[in-house]
Amino acid sequence: MRKAVPAALAILPALLFFAHGECLAQAISPSAEGNAASSGATISVSVSSRSPFQGDPVLVEVAVYPPPDNIVLVWKGRTFPLKKAEAGRFHALIGVDLMDPPGIAALSIVAGGSGAAARLDMELAVREKAFPVQELTLPKGMAEFDNATLHRIRIEAEDLEARFAAVSADAWDLPFLPPVEDYLPVGFGSRRIINGEPRSPHAGVDIRLPEGTPVRAIAAGSVAFSGERFFGGRSVVLDHGGGLFSVYYHLREAAVEEGRRVERGELIGAVGSSGRATGPHLHFGVRAAGGRIDPSLLFGPSFR
Repeated sequence: MRKAVPAALAILPALLFFAHGECLAQAISPSAEGNAASSGATISVSVSSRSPFQGDPVLVEVAVYPPPDNIVLVWKGRTFPLKKAEAGRFHALIGVDLMDPPGIAALSIVAGGSGAAARLDMELAVREKAFPVQELTLPKGMAEFDNATLHRIRIEAEDLEARFAAVSADAWDLPFLPPVEDYLPVGFGSRRIINGEPRSPHAGVDIRLPEGTPVRAIAAGSVAFSGERFFGGRSVVLDHGGGLFSVYYHLREAAVEEGRRVERGELIGAVGSSGRATGPHLHFGVRAAGGRIDPSLLFGPSFR
């Protein structure tokens, strides 16, 4: 199928083709004077899914010829860098948030430089997913909070969102590593009803393990946060670059300090029951380009 799309950066015509989940755009690049040059840039893009569900990660792989001086991805109104895999080839990871509305979502690749410039616009069709409903009965002290505690919860949530808003250079590579050896997750996206009242959906998975079980980094990155949180207890957040973050809550102890670099598989802490936890377990979550995704999908066939 052949379809017209917005032009290169000079607003000149481009052609977009769809086949087996891939896109190919050929655009004419402007010269320094704004006239059409004799050769343009060709962008080809493949995505792990053209119709992802709510909470799905999407791997984006891009090839550009000639290789651009710079290239970015635009998703949900934000701009993210792509990681260079080799000359003219790049990849990125974006996330469909578990609360994103079903429907069409726009994704763009913009390449530029002295030799050629081009833009490719495509669409993903987000599908609704049926998440489980989890009803919990907790002691009143674990479900109802005074004003001082509510203030702390709000401040900590705002601080965490500010950290998630940072976009650093990509450090991750495939494949990702599960954070614990015995990885048996439950609960992603659960619509929680606590003591009869609806609460925020569960944005990660829970893995019940003995206290002291080693927890490791799923990919290379830097420590965006290491410290105490009201809900998460001893917590570690890793920034893997390009808007990708992994989250580890309820640790017995953290083995890394904020600001340091970590490698894939490096020990970052141990399973515990700190914070608002009813027993030893790891809460593990991932943000991909602003989307809260099911982290277990990163260990599936599309990401090996």
